Formats: sequence, structure tokens, C-alpha cells
Amino acid sequence: MPQAFLLDLCLNNNVGLLLQKNMNALDKLRNLDFANRTPDDVRELLSDLKILCVPFYVKKGTYILRGRRGGGYIKRSQMTYCPVEKCTSMQRASLVNQTMFYGVISDNQAHQEDARAVVASECSTLCREGIESIGREVFSIAHWEVIKPLHVVSLINDTTYPDIKDNALLNQLREAFVMFHGGIQSSEKDKEISKFVSSEFCKVVKNDSDYLISATIATDIIKDMNFDGIVYPSVQLGGQGGINIALTTKAVNRKLKFIRTVEQTLYKNGGRTFIRLEKAYGKKLQREQFPDSYIEKELNINSILDLPIVD
Repeated sequence: MPQAFLLDLCLNNNVGLLLQKNMNALDKLRNLDFANRTPDDVRELLSDLKILCVPFYVKKGTYILRGRRGGGYIKRSQMTYCPVEKCTSMQRASLVNQTMFYGVISDNQAHQEDARAVVASECSTLCREGIESIGREVFSIAHWEVIKPLHVVSLINDTTYPDIKDNALLNQLREAFVMFHGGIQSSEKDKEISKFVSSEFCKVVKNDSDYLISATIATDIIKDMNFDGIVYPSVQLGGQGGINIALTTKAVNRKLKFIRTVEQTLYKNGGRTFIRLEKAYGKKLQREQFPDSYIEKELNINSILDLPIVD
């Protein structure tokens, strides 16, 4: 079944945010010293820019997966958004002292393997340490179901991971951007600004301060336009496997239903990686299809016990 059923485009919405266009402001944003600037500095520069976006609905019945490092988490309260008092750093779509629910929507709802891979890569210390890292790491992944349509916004444009062709959701959002903004009504300056904004949601960061622009934009668009959240590609998987979604606490409490938790282990030997589902709470798990010997062969190791545990 085509994956387009997940998204309802809002054809009648005003999809250009803010009013004026100023390329000098864009140049200043590109050269911003993140460590010594504030959200208000970003807002001042953004006030002169028009940001092109695509609003849409995530349909009822869609599954969203959310991960947490470690095992044994089986309750809703353990797998929902982080308490605000613990939000002491910026993330991709949230500022300091703000909490958001971060999850993943698979590009194939019939098979959640891609979403589980995205969740693991986003959470994983091993993945963030690079291709040469070695070890095994346990994750808990919660399955949440959309019970009321989610009104969210995308800043993905036609230049977002252009070489990725096998991600149905990313394809649809790129096509939607062209449909909304590909004509003469959007100037080349508008599109250049959009390209920059999209790149901020796709860039690899070294410090949490590098999230300053994307976190400020996401915070303000969601608040000012009353969206439930925002979507963007997985940076850790290079735009593959689905899309990330960041939701407000209000949206989670009113529009999502906690289903269950599964536990999986990421086994990594340098450039060779394997993810195995270990436990499925509330459902019998068939593990014999991937015994230890299979993983050992895939990773070219003598024993999975030789891989150090990453806490």
C-alpha cells in the first residue's frame, strides 16, 4: 500500500511564514556564533525573512516510535517526553527548559524495522562515536498510535537529501514543497532561504548550541501557528528510513495512545552493525530466526560477548 496515506496536505493553508526578505540577514545567520548568541538574536534576523513551509496532518492510526537507552522500561510514564526540569540543553526542535516528544514515523507502517533502526541511530552512543566504534547497546522502544490527526509542519524542501529516493515520506514532502512553492509565486531568494533553513534541520552538530537556529525556528513556528509539532529527516541515518517528529506535550496527551514497549540490542563491530529485537512486552517474541551465531557471522566476530557493553 502506498505510504502517502500517512499524510494529509493542507492545501488551503498559508504556507509562507513572516513577510520580508533580506539576504543580508541570511548571510548573518550563516555566520552566527552559536556559542555566544541567543534565541532572540536569531529571532531578530528571522524577522526579515520569509520561511517556506508545508503544513499537513499525520493521520489517525499511524504509529510513532520513541526510544530510550537502556532496558526494562515498560510504562507510559517511562517512555514519554522528558520532564522539563531535565531539559537543560538544546535539541533539534526545542530550546533549553522546553520539552518535546521526539519520535520516528516509519516510511513503511507495515514494517517498523526502519523506524527502529532510526530510533537506535538517533539514541546510540556507538553510532555517534563513528564507524570504527565497537560494542553492544540496549534500547527500549515505545510504540505510540495516533488517535487524533496531528497538525504538523515540514520545512523539508526539494534539496533535502536529494540522493535519497527510497524514503516514501521524504519523497512525498519534497514533492509537496515543489507543489506549494515551486512556481513563480516563490522567488529564488525565498527558495535560497528555504534551503538554508532545511539544512539547519539536517546538519551534523558537535555541540548542543549548534541547534540554536533550528530549535528557535521550531519553537516559534509551533507556538505562533498552533501546530502540534514539526517533522524533519533523520540526520544519523542520512535521511533514510522515515522521518523524525517532535511533538508538544499537549499533542501527546490528547492525540497519542501508548501501545507497548520492545527491547532491542545494537551489536556493532566497526562498519558492521546488526540490531536484534530481544523482548516484546505483552507479546511472545520469536528469536530463533536470529541466533547469536547468525549475528557473529554477520559481524565477523567469534562471540557477541566479546563486544563491550555500552551503558
